[in-house]
Amino acid sequence: KYLRMEKCHLKTTAAMADPNAWGQRNATLPWFWSLDVQGDSVSSDWMNEFYRVHWLRTKALRDRWAEELILVEHEMGWTLEFFLFKASTWLTRLTSNGEAQTEGHKCYAIRQAHMYQELAKHAQAGFIKTNPTFRPIS
Repeated sequence: KYLRMEKCHLKTTAAMADPNAWGQRNATLPWFWSLDVQGDSVSSDWMNEFYRVHWLRTKALRDRWAEELILVEHEMGWTLEFFLFKASTWLTRLTSNGEAQTEGHKCYAIRQAHMYQELAKHAQAGFIKTNPTFRPIS
């Protein structure tokens, strides 16, 4: 039922004295604060407010991480799309403006297109390894 108490659990919190104090954003409470000893949250307004403040902070932290997850999933797709866009851009430079390109220009354009295609393949493989449900945008 009870966990071992560590030295880091004994830090005091400034959330009640100064709820906007620096470093409070990611602070979490030790396990023993989750125990409602003889209904102390009901009998004490201070404890009730203490629990409410920390509940709201924890909810805000969870919401930030949920938002970050959504953004990262979109950024994965955007990264893949960017690499594919750059590859197609370099392939169109093979015959840009209808002018014949020198062999050196063609070779460089093909090499750049290949590099971006490989980056796209590598990124997609890494994204799928990290998140098996990842699906590219297009």
